[in-house]
Amino acid sequence: MRITGGEFGGRNLLVPKSDAIRPTQDRVREALFNILAPEIAGADFLDLFAGSGAVGLEAISRGALSATFVEANRRHVEVLNRNLAAVAGGAAGRSVVVADVYRWIASYSGPGFTIGFADPPYALGEEKGYASVLAKLAERGVIREDGLFVAEMTAVQHAEETPGWDLLRDRTYGKTRLCIWRRMKGEGK
Repeated sequence: MRITGGEFGGRNLLVPKSDAIRPTQDRVREALFNILAPEIAGADFLDLFAGSGAVGLEAISRGALSATFVEANRRHVEVLNRNLAAVAGGAAGRSVVVADVYRWIASYSGPGFTIGFADPPYALGEEKGYASVLAKLAERGVIREDGLFVAEMTAVQHAEETPGWDLLRDRTYGKTRLCIWRRMKGEGK
């Protein structure tokens, strides 16, 4: 697996040896960042269920101002930290949070992010869905007004209409679906 574009394009990434992780494929990340290109420069990026950190590192490589990685599995965090050190060096604006993503969102009290990305294990994403997550992201101000939230899910799962969010894109790439919502102004915190 590698960074597909930007400042660190072509650099290889480590992937945790675990059945619990399914890294976002290079071609899906490339498609995603082609869509996000007008929004990424200077963005505060949030990578939920970060795993190896590939998506957040791609955001940094393509011009995001900062990236926050949230991952519960400590072995995955070790690999993520090694990837951060190897790819982005000691640059400022990168933080790693070791926490359950759903609990972290429910207790969040910091400034809102410009773009959030979530790639939970597919079974968990199907079980929990995204409507309640989108509602909590707005309520807690995790994603700022006019910010974007991207969910990676199985191609058979459907995007959920959620008050306060506008579904901008719903695309499939083989067995993967990417859905991108924009948080409407005046909704939530």
